[in-house]
Amino acid sequence: MKKHELIYLAEKYAAKKVNAQEKLAVDIFLRKVQEQDAIPFMNLDQEKRNKLLKRIEDKLQLEKILRKKHYQRIIASAAVLLLLIGSVLLSMLLENDLTQVAVKGEKKEIELNDGSKVFLNASSKINYPENFKEDRKITLEGEAYFQVAPNPEKPFRIKSGAIETKVLGTSFNINAYSPGREKISVNSGVVEVTYGNDPLQKVRLTKNMQLAFHGKEKPNITEWNSENYNAWTKNIIVLNKTSLGETAKILENWYDVNIDFADPTLQKLTISGKFKDEKLETVLQSIALIKDLEINYNNPKSIIIRKQKRI
Repeated sequence: MKKHELIYLAEKYAAKKVNAQEKLAVDIFLRKVQEQDAIPFMNLDQEKRNKLLKRIEDKLQLEKILRKKHYQRIIASAAVLLLLIGSVLLSMLLENDLTQVAVKGEKKEIELNDGSKVFLNASSKINYPENFKEDRKITLEGEAYFQVAPNPEKPFRIKSGAIETKVLGTSFNINAYSPGREKISVNSGVVEVTYGNDPLQKVRLTKNMQLAFHGKEKPNITEWNSENYNAWTKNIIVLNKTSLGETAKILENWYDVNIDFADPTLQKLTISGKFKDEKLETVLQSIALIKDLEINYNNPKSIIIRKQKRI
């Protein structure tokens, strides 16, 4: 977010005129400030401090000329601006970090300034610098497929929860929807995954290798066609002995719906198959036919899966 955009949002925030999305943007920046170990202002040289203080002073002087009846709004705006100073400075220090979000039912293709491409799956988010200078580091929540432009001098790093994936130039998929159950699959090149604290663990993966985490258990390495793990970028759902519980989460993200089970034990059933560019109704009916289930709709966005009634 640009600095002038942040100040504009601060004014709207203080006046209680922000919409839900704008309020979320302000809240995210405030949270970033709280997560910092030091106050960003202290990291600036004197020249930058003077410029910033002059800008704040000018802003507050301008507000003073407004009519007296707006006094309370002025105080509120100034207070929010002061709270957001750390965020403005943080955005300066972080080279204007950008955030891209793919909501339920949406997928995004993003090209970074180094030439790398990110394919963002539904219900996912990435945060990254607008311009990579000293390092190429981003954070991921959810799932994304990466095609990283080679640069031996600047490794590409992805932080997803407690895991960091480091590459020089390669293509791979990271599924980090559930903390502690991340999955990394490599399509080309070499990927180094770092995890754990005491001691720190490192694993190197090559083409068609996958690393899957299972909570506190030791992660396991498998070898399978990695194209199946990023098939979602081609609108293909691949199920390989996937539980119905996990399948339901995939469908919820893809089609922006809510799926419940009348009997929780049904979530443990597994299914295999591929669905390309299929309608939700077709996918659900196929699952119901294979597993003797019944699909009920409370409304187009609310679905219940239950055992088929026996006559």
